Amino acid sequence: MNKKRHNLFGLTIGEMTALFESWGEKPFRAKQILSWIYEKKITEFSGMTNLPKSLRESLPERVEIRGLPSYQKHESVDGSIKYVFQLEGNQEIEAVYMPMEKGVTLCLSSQVGCAQACSFCLTAQMGFIRNLTPAEIIGQVYAIQQDKQFQSPFNIVMMGMGEPLLNLQNLIKAIELFTSEPGFGLSPKRITVSTSGHVRNLLRLGETPKLPRIAISLNATTDQLRNELMPVNLHWNIQELIEACKKLPIPPRDRITFEYVLIKDVNDTPADAKRLIRLLANIRCKVNLIPFNETEGLDYRQPEVAVIEQFRDRLNRSQIRNTVRWSKGRDVGAACGQLATPVSKAGPGIRNGA
Repeated sequence: MNKKRHNLFGLTIGEMTALFESWGEKPFRAKQILSWIYEKKITEFSGMTNLPKSLRESLPERVEIRGLPSYQKHESVDGSIKYVFQLEGNQEIEAVYMPMEKGVTLCLSSQVGCAQACSFCLTAQMGFIRNLTPAEIIGQVYAIQQDKQFQSPFNIVMMGMGEPLLNLQNLIKAIELFTSEPGFGLSPKRITVSTSGHVRNLLRLGETPKLPRIAISLNATTDQLRNELMPVNLHWNIQELIEACKKLPIPPRDRITFEYVLIKDVNDTPADAKRLIRLLANIRCKVNLIPFNETEGLDYRQPEVAVIEQFRDRLNRSQIRNTVRWSKGRDVGAACGQLATPVSKAGPGIRNGA
């Protein structure tokens, strides 16, 4: 019977160092291998020329470097690409490549499915299946970077499938690899973690030494409406969430982002805008106004452009920083709230080299 080999992909430098030390190997080998994997994009031990020949030959018997095995691509007319990754057990996750004015942004998933049951999000209709491993989180970046051949720095938003804060331990390990050298070498300011409002884990994330930027999916200004749209509000109401945001150690020049999906005749009235202004009056923040992305299977609709502009103008008059964020990739089901949307014309399957 073949012994299952340990996967080095997704291990932090501390975990890999401990593994090598347990074999009696020199601990700095871990740093060398991490550099080969994430900086030079070499995943065959035979190509790691600064390792002793004996080690290069013995490692394949004990370990492997295995990223996400394969994916399909669905390209949008706006240049964004939805990647559908096939996981073990016939499960799938999705990630989005978005070319922006200031560089590349990658929207990543943290779970297969989602347990949050937000009524305006198609991913929530899947229910929760499982958490992703650190290897599966960073594997999305590794595969897309190899496919599109872009270099650091780039931006990461944890806004894909799942609630990142319900996979906190693996999320923190992934952030360590995204920000470490050797690793992807990103500034924590280039990573945004979006949450539906899990207060306990939000405060735990605030204790991490490499704090990413925080985005709060708010979407309502009364508990009654937020309870309907986002059942997480039944556990932590709006006031508890706002108080937790005030406790986060946000750097002086940074701001918390509040995401507000504008839904026609649901949360887009002048009264909603006034309540939002009052809620955020004493928080250093900015607001992303996201016009609802209409999707088959969800009954909500996008407000008229004039209504969106009036909502934005009210925030402007109150000097609350805001942006109307028109989502990319709507034609291939890659926009905010659309991940897990079936795509009628599947792109070709592609093997991933990691």
